Amino acid sequence: MNVASEASRRHGELKLPEDLTHTSTFTMRGSSELYGKTKLLDIMFTAELARQLAGTGVTVNALNPGFNVTGLGRELWFAPILERILKLLHLGDPSKGADIITRLAVEPEYHGVTEGYFQVGTGKPITPVHPGGDVAMQKTLWNSTKYLFLQRGFLLE
Repeated sequence: MNVASEASRRHGELKLPEDLTHTSTFTMRGSSELYGKTKLLDIMFTAELARQLAGTGVTVNALNPGFNVTGLGRELWFAPILERILKLLHLGDPSKGADIITRLAVEPEYHGVTEGYFQVGTGKPITPVHPGGDVAMQKTLWNSTKYLFLQRGFLLE
């Protein structure tokens, strides 16, 4: 299972393979778009990995764990205050996000299900934002990633 996010809907423009080696300075303004792009790539990679493993008995899915207070962004000055407020409002409980992971792994309704993207809480499939479901783009991502690994001396096969 791969942890994605509905933040993928705010990915900006996806350019492959350029975005895989993008190294410009990280800014607060661009962080949301960059995070969304990485989560969209998770969804796309999951779908292609599922196709690559078809017939092996291995299932591969992505999930949206929802909003969780996990410590991500803890270096921000307002993080402790925000965390206290969210806890008071009973928002962001990480166990809710973990629930969908467990359900996908153990519940019979998901046995044999592969290449999906599932929602926290309901467990229902989510249709990814474009180009998340584009098979040609998924293959481009797979091939570009494979090329980058080979270029850096990692063995894939």
